[in-house]
Parts: sequence; C-alpha cells; structure tokens
Amino acid sequence: MRVALALAALLSTVEPLALKRRGGLAKPKKKKATKAPASPSPPPPPQAPLSPEAHMAAVARAVEAAAPGIRSSLADDDFYAQEAFLDARSVAAMAHEARQLDCTLVPSQSTRYEAGQTIAYDKAGVRSTQILGGDAYETAPRLTEYVVSLTAALAVFAGRLRPLSKVRQTNKLAVCDAVGAAYPKHIDNGGGDDPRLLTAILYLDGACEGGRFRAFAAAEDTITAEVAPAPGTFVCFWADRLVHDVSAITRLDMNRWALTVWLCTDDPIVEATPEAVVEAHWPRLKDT
Repeated sequence: MRVALALAALLSTVEPLALKRRGGLAKPKKKKATKAPASPSPPPPPQAPLSPEAHMAAVARAVEAAAPGIRSSLADDDFYAQEAFLDARSVAAMAHEARQLDCTLVPSQSTRYEAGQTIAYDKAGVRSTQILGGDAYETAPRLTEYVVSLTAALAVFAGRLRPLSKVRQTNKLAVCDAVGAAYPKHIDNGGGDDPRLLTAILYLDGACEGGRFRAFAAAEDTITAEVAPAPGTFVCFWADRLVHDVSAITRLDMNRWALTVWLCTDDPIVEATPEAVVEAHWPRLKDT
C-alpha cells in the first residue's frame, strides 16, 4: 500500500500529452485504417510477477547497467538503442497489463504544420492512453512502477547533460492494431513551452513486419538508425532534436505495443529547438 501511495504522489506530476506548436489547431477528416486479420490469442499472464519493490529495482538496475552507453550516445548522437533492456519476466508482466487496458485506448493523435497552421490528426491504426497511477494504479501496477522508476533513474545521469526532473514526466501507452499503421517523420517536441526533453520507449509485445523505429539526420532524408520493435527493446533520444518516424506495418500477426515516457524539465525557460531540426519537422515552415 505504501508503494502504491508513493507512486500515486509521484504520478500527480503527469502532464497532458503536448500538442503545443506554432499556430492554431485544425482537425481534418479521419482516415480509415485497414484492420489486420484477427490476431492469435495473446499469451497467458506471466506466472508470479515480481513484487512492486522487485519490479522497480529491476528497472533501476536496467538503467544503471545501460547508463554509460546512454550518456555517451545522448552526448554524441542524440540517440540510444538496446535489445533486452529489461528482463523478460518484467516485460511480460507489463505487456499483460497493456493488453488488459486495450478497451480504454482511444485514437492517437499527431500534428503537422501546413499552410500556416498546425494540423492535428488521428494516426490511422494507432490507439493510445496515459498511465496515470492514483486510483487507476491497481489496473496497471507494473506499468506505473516502470514509469516512476525509469523517470527517477534516467534523470540522475542524463540530467548531467540537460536539466531533467526526477519526477516530472508524461507518457503514452500505444498499440498499432492495423496493417498500414505508421508514424510520419517528426520530432516529439516542436517548441513553445512544451517541457519534454528526453523520450524513452520500451517495446512490450507484438509480432509484425514493418513498424520499425527510424532516426533521420536533421534536415535530410538520410536514415541514421533503424530499430525493430522486439519486446524488451529500448530506445531513448532528445525529444526536441531527433527527427524520426515509424515505418508502415505490412504484416501484423500480433498487435504492436509500446510504452513511451517523456522526461520533462523544471527549468522555467525551455531551450529552443535547433532551427535545422524545426525545418526537418516542418519543411514548409519558411514558405508561409
């Protein structure tokens, strides 16, 4: 109970998913996605999941073990990826909770800049929700513990590079459930007063072709890194610097689940996104 109360307090700092961009918001007509064939039955719940304390400790150990590589990569390349980041038992428990939340997910939105305004649109074949803790803790305890533990552990050493809060974060649990589902080329934080600085993604479940995370060189179409969404694979990068996308899913045998955590800054002055990155995200910005 003490653990649950502590997690609820920490997750009280959750921020709404930011859609703060230049210009106003407009919403076009929704696009229909082609649903995949019925997926096979999901695996049964994992046997004897770790206790809350043991699960949180496992997350902290995973971050500590990866810390030198993450710190070096964020300092030099703005991007880090690792397979089998978290032990399989913990990932399986989190994936089971994610599937239990399926009915609560809603169409996931993204934004693009076009004709002098920011366009908000639903991503076809992608649904999402936030892990909030509090009264909802019992529906997703391992997901909640992961969000809290990862935020605290990552902020300790990544905060030496940029000012990160140990408790302030926002997050998104997302599922791709249709052939053709994709994320267009973008950056997570396009400026304004959006406090998100570091993006951390853990893939939880799924069997598909496509759906690969791809990083790009700023202001270029050159792919600099490509990662398959295997369960347990982890990627992290600066939210306001890395241009990236997710390639279209061409075959979906089991829905693709991912949990994204954005670490935020408490700095009242948010650092400006580099202009080259903004141009890569909003290619027609200067034409308006």
